[in-house]
Amino acid sequence: MKVVVMGNYPKNLLEMFEKYKKEFGAEDIEVVIPKDDSEKIDALKNAVAVISGSLTENDLNNAPNLKFIQVPFAGVDTYDIPDLIRRGIKIANVHSNATAVAEFAMALVLALAKNVVEGDRDLRIGYWHGWMSREPTISLEGKTMTILGLGSIGKEIARFAKSFGMYVIGVKREKVDGTIPNVDEVYTHAEIEQAIEKAHFVVCALPLTPETKGMINRRLFEKMAGKFFVNVGRGAVVNEEDLFVALKNGILKGAGIDTWWVYPQAPMQTAMPSKYPFHGLKNIIMTPHAAGFTDVTPQRMWEDSVKNVLRFLKGLPIENEVKEVGY
Repeated sequence: MKVVVMGNYPKNLLEMFEKYKKEFGAEDIEVVIPKDDSEKIDALKNAVAVISGSLTENDLNNAPNLKFIQVPFAGVDTYDIPDLIRRGIKIANVHSNATAVAEFAMALVLALAKNVVEGDRDLRIGYWHGWMSREPTISLEGKTMTILGLGSIGKEIARFAKSFGMYVIGVKREKVDGTIPNVDEVYTHAEIEQAIEKAHFVVCALPLTPETKGMINRRLFEKMAGKFFVNVGRGAVVNEEDLFVALKNGILKGAGIDTWWVYPQAPMQTAMPSKYPFHGLKNIIMTPHAAGFTDVTPQRMWEDSVKNVLRFLKGLPIENEVKEVGY
């Protein structure tokens, strides 16, 4: 059986496969890394599994034997999941960066609460915030955080928020039976306004699906009046214009945004992350979709991807299968 790997991959990928092929008793598995389009077309003809962040319609049509796609990161919004299901193709992602993204979310929460960025910026020109100017920072202890999305990332954010003594509210698509660790209350998407109204901090960790696209809009930002908003989910979950207006007009107290609407088309290429001038606002912390990229996460994500492909090919239960709803 053949596995085709496409896109950016670590230099030690083949060694990684050799290590885990022995562990899974899968020495007969062939791993192919195409160097160009012609090699890709040829490799896909007999591929049973693919590791890739995206596949085109042509790629799928050129892979009649394809049964499994492993995405080596969390986001699967480049794929038409219902179409894959119709084709009989399973798809899975990895959650290996959940802790890293949750750490970053809390870093943004802390930077907003403690006025870190503005304090640094202004002290460089001699202006002192804090006790000198009677501007207290905000203590997290005793405050309420509402987390939109209680997947692997949302649950990790809840764990960290609890360690700061916060009251944690979670929002999920549907009702849950029982309790979720570190979450004091759980609301459904239909109850999102109620969950937001109770919060001091609203943190978005939602995946991008047809249901969640543009879900965080003016109506919800009005419910966040005087609150802080952090997004480590997907940019398109948030209505771009509505967020800009909410910040510009001072409806939101502040925001920390790591995921955007416009991205560079090539490595090291410059690109403003939005058609709106967020960079001109003082009440936003802007970071370049860096939450999941740490010194350890790429290796973990690829190891988990390799192991999951081998699980599938050996007929074992796979992890993190993506369902039709998009996660």
